[in-house]
Amino acid sequence: MSENRVYKPVGGIVAAELFTLDVLRAEGSINAGSGISVELADYASHYEESLSSESGLVSVAHTLTLVAERQNAAPWMDAEFLRRCAAEGVVAKVWLASGEELTVGCCRRMGLEQALRLESLSCSSGVRPRQRPVAELVLRCRDVTSAY
Repeated sequence: MSENRVYKPVGGIVAAELFTLDVLRAEGSINAGSGISVELADYASHYEESLSSESGLVSVAHTLTLVAERQNAAPWMDAEFLRRCAAEGVVAKVWLASGEELTVGCCRRMGLEQALRLESLSCSSGVRPRQRPVAELVLRCRDVTSAY
């Protein structure tokens, strides 16, 4: 990390594709279209990264929160996909409204060792009239490299 850059993407995440590690190992690289992609709810998904230091060592915590209408989120609710997310992890290709593309869960130094892991998958019915039921998938990892 040679310079400190500040990004303020407007509008958050417009699309994301999740790649299980078995797919990445078989194909050898991230190929768009071979992962799991769900149509995201407008202005609800976001990516957060937090740098911290312990005993002089800097690490980066990555949190990816994806929100979709529950009817579109069936691929996330697949038992095998959830097991792989929890046990092995996934790598995410994320497209921001600012035009940036991020790869989260894979870094040059650690490779796939620190992939994103399932923190939670929650579904809600909505609380207001006309609010549609949504599913929220939260994935986290910690490594040494910023996704930006």
